[in-house]
This record gives sequence, C-alpha cells and structure tokens, in this order.
Amino acid sequence: MNFNKLDLNLLVVFDAIFNEGSTTKAAERINLSQSAVSNALNRLRYSLKDDLFFRSEDKMKPTPKALELVGPIKKALDLIQSSISPETFDPKNSQRTFIFSFPDVAAGSVLPRLVKKLENEAPNIKLITLAPEPGHFEKLKNYDVDFIIGSNHFLETEYQSPIGLSFDEHFDSHLIYSDHYICMGRKGNPFFKKGKIELQNYLDANHIYISIDGKGTSHIDKHLFTLGYKRNKMMSVNYFQVAKEIIKETDCLIALTSYIANQLNSSNEFEIVPLPFKSEKQEVKLIWNKRLGNDPAHYWMRECLFDLRKDIFPLMNKKFPVHLDQ
Repeated sequence: MNFNKLDLNLLVVFDAIFNEGSTTKAAERINLSQSAVSNALNRLRYSLKDDLFFRSEDKMKPTPKALELVGPIKKALDLIQSSISPETFDPKNSQRTFIFSFPDVAAGSVLPRLVKKLENEAPNIKLITLAPEPGHFEKLKNYDVDFIIGSNHFLETEYQSPIGLSFDEHFDSHLIYSDHYICMGRKGNPFFKKGKIELQNYLDANHIYISIDGKGTSHIDKHLFTLGYKRNKMMSVNYFQVAKEIIKETDCLIALTSYIANQLNSSNEFEIVPLPFKSEKQEVKLIWNKRLGNDPAHYWMRECLFDLRKDIFPLMNKKFPVHLDQ
C-alpha cells in the first residue's frame, strides 16, 4: 500500500467503528451518514487488503488485522488531536507540580500570596522552590525548572553562559518591575552622614554583595570601574536575608534595589541612603521555557503570577532616594 495515497480520514472511520461496533453508531459519532461510513470502510478494506470488520450477531467485530492496527491508529489520532486542539486545564482537579527558582526575598513576597490563591482555586497543585544557582538556565531548558524570577544583574552569569547567549532561542520572559539601586546599612553606621554617604566613604566601606556563584563582577563594581573607582568587597553571599544579618551587626554596606531594601527593612532597623553616583536601573523578569508557552497549566500559572504582581509591587510607587545628583 502506498501510504501517501491513503486518506487519513479513513482512520477516523476505522476508530469509530472499532469503538462503536456498528456503522450506524459510528456514523452518529463522527457526524457522517451511514452510507458515507460504509463507503469509507470499503475504501479502507481495499487499501489495506483486509476485511477489517465482520458482522457477528448484531455487532461489527474486528479481524486480527484490525486488532493489530487499532493501537497504532489510536495513538496517531490522539497525537494529531492534541497537536491541533487546545487542551483544557482544570485547576481545581490538577495535580501538577511547578518548580520555581528565585531569590529568598522574591520567594517571601510571592509565595504567601500564591499559596493562598492555590488553596482557593487549585488545592492539589504542588510547588517546589529552589535557590538560584549556576546552571538554572540549563534546568529551565530541560524542563527541570518551570520559572525563574531574577534580575538582569543577579542572573548575569547565567546570561553569559552558552544557553544564556542564545536566550531568545530557548526562553520567553515578562518584565515584573524595574527599580533603582540604593545603599543600605545599620542605623548609626559611621559612613552615613545626615541621610547620605559621600563617595569616598562609600569606597572605603566594606561591602556585601549578592551573587549566585561568588564569581564575576557585580553590576555596581563594573559601573564604578567605568568611573575610575573601586570599592572594598568584603564578602559575597547568595541570600539577601544573610546579607541583612551581616549588615545589622557590622558597619558593612550593601547596594540593592529600593524594593528589596523595603522588604528587608520592614522593621525599620536600617538606614537607606542614595548612592553617591548614578547607576542603571535593574530589571526583574519572570522567565520560562518558550516551548511551554501554549501549555494550558503553565499558561494558567503565568497568569496567576502576573496578577499577583499587581498586589506585590504597588509599593514601587513609594519614594526612595536614588542618588545624590538626581
């Protein structure tokens, strides 16, 4: 048989007859006349050189050849159906597991609100959160992680990886917010004077910086280098909460965005001052594998996160100092 000359619609008729055991019921199932179904069956018999079905009492029963074909035909039809027809997603009954990779501060902002939403709308969905680490773009590509939330500066080493350099080929992203950098230290920090910090004091202080791998150069240090300056980097950590505890007990400083500063300073333990130089804004994005773009469950979760953004980031309107000459 020449497969290229086979009418694939005949396979739909075959499947209907096999499931219904009757050309009449098969016709009703696929919205054809009985004569059209009988004609299609005759054409398929001719093409495959087998009777395929025979009448026994009041039912059409499959031949050994039909029993041999039914599995592959059903798989082929299911594959075609899933490819051209959108799946439905029922959050109430879904048992999907989603894996997130994002910094501790983002987790603290997003997860309480997301879990509350899931309790009401999708109680059987499971969440797994991972701390950002090198190689998470690779995990995202391989479907081992569903979402990454991070800034262009925080994920800089990932963007410079082989996969990151071909970002648009593998991933899609959505801007969560953009924000400016400030300087934060404990109240009474000797480097702060009257709500600001002079450039030389900033350069002389010990600095904590956030890095997922402890390698590379931070955005602030690269920017200072272009200005001809260098600060004292004392330590890199990969958790904002750890940095918070360090600066609370020492004279160390940290440069971070105003949103994160607000989260860490919820108890008003720290002083926030402008940087003594201009710096670029930081963009925080939600990133996912673009091959999951049309997955109904994945789409639903993205929409949940987009909606939560409106509740999580209204404080972006809160005024924080930016830099001294702005």
